[in-house]
Amino acid sequence: MKKMNSLNETFKLCKEHNIGISRRLLLTLVNSGEIPSVKAGRSLLVNWEGLMTFLDTHTLNQDEPVSRIRKITA
Repeated sequence: MKKMNSLNETFKLCKEHNIGISRRLLLTLVNSGEIPSVKAGRSLLVNWEGLMTFLDTHTLNQDEPVSRIRKITA
């Protein structure tokens, strides 16, 4: 497996490995710098090992809320 893949290739690999991540979230993580990437011409190359490390270290605890919607009380 290549270490650096295009955004689309990385998304396809995520689907093949049943990693529940959308293409949009992948792009957001790349743009925020949370996943290592390199811009080569018009393409974004994503580091696969960096993505796996990010997913291993950023997991939700059961105590954390899944959404950021807050309850409105009157």
